[in-house]
Amino acid sequence: MDNHARVLGIAESSMGHKTHIMIMQKYFDASSCHVDICWNDQDKELIFRIINRILSLRIPSKSFQSHNLDLFRFRSQIGYGLLSRRLLTRKRKLNTYNVIFFHTQALAFFSLDLIEKTPTVVSIDMTNIQASMEASNEKFKWTYKPNIYIEKLIYQRAAKILTMTEWARNSVIHDYGIQPEKVQVIYPGVDIKSLNFSERYSQPSLGTYQILFIGGDFKRKGGEDLLDVFLDKFTDQAELHIVTQDSVVCSHPHVHVYNQVSAYSPIWYELYQKADAFVMPTYADAFGHVFIEAMAAGLPVIACNLIQTNEIVKDGETGFLITPGDRLELANKLQTLIDNPSLGRQMGIRGRKLAEEKFDTQKNFQVIESIFEQVSQVK
Repeated sequence: MDNHARVLGIAESSMGHKTHIMIMQKYFDASSCHVDICWNDQDKELIFRIINRILSLRIPSKSFQSHNLDLFRFRSQIGYGLLSRRLLTRKRKLNTYNVIFFHTQALAFFSLDLIEKTPTVVSIDMTNIQASMEASNEKFKWTYKPNIYIEKLIYQRAAKILTMTEWARNSVIHDYGIQPEKVQVIYPGVDIKSLNFSERYSQPSLGTYQILFIGGDFKRKGGEDLLDVFLDKFTDQAELHIVTQDSVVCSHPHVHVYNQVSAYSPIWYELYQKADAFVMPTYADAFGHVFIEAMAAGLPVIACNLIQTNEIVKDGETGFLITPGDRLELANKLQTLIDNPSLGRQMGIRGRKLAEEKFDTQKNFQVIESIFEQVSQVK
């Protein structure tokens, strides 16, 4: 009889999460631990597609949207949870599983009863309390209370909570009152071997300096800041490559925009291989998978000085951390890298080493596998 864990996972399919989960599934396909991971938005029944669409509607008011007064975050997370519950129900009729895995917590909003009956592992990038901290006005944080209430019930009932950062772990423990031993940090990883461009360390950069930006939400990820700074100061020194899901219109010949680029695709590899620096001056980010990709590719990184970003980028060692929205500082740090290519190469070498030590998928998924096996034995 097979005593290994049989895990049914439901995962978010947005840009960074999808990359993380695709690598995870690849790892478990070669493992004795049986893991089936489904996207939360697959196999939608028509009625639930309609319900989810209604729940995702926005009130056409910038003020309502910016302050979450339309309760969009709660409505959308309810929609995610509803779709996930329907998918769980169908999958559990077809096969037997002894562990449930959610990435992220919103997908468990309609599954509290299942979490009580079946050992469940919940993986998160940030909590709703942390998301509420990004609200523009303190008095509107009440709009997150419904999310926070359900989220706390999920954490209380889950067998294990995996966080992508110490920042998120501290929130789960201190903001939600969850026992520390129940919450563990496991950093997302990258395919270290496939991103090994070691030739960049020995060969000096030739031609125009190449700057790479990858961010789905162009404005929130600081793309507008970078583009404006580039057009103002660097068009005669560099080329800018922008990978985003948003529509970005720029006619300058040294600005290249890519809208349909998947992680680990041929053009994705080519962009990382040709780049001299990675720049994403994001205003808010739960983790920032692209930073560890860039470090694994041996690139110096310019990012913003956020609590969670400090767990990835080491200021002055693997790149530079700047003040969010400070375009002058962004321009100065970028000019420093362009003027000192050897500095960039040294930062890239240190970043690559840190990625090998801290963000290797094989090492990190082995820990997750051991957790799945452990919780599967809970009766």
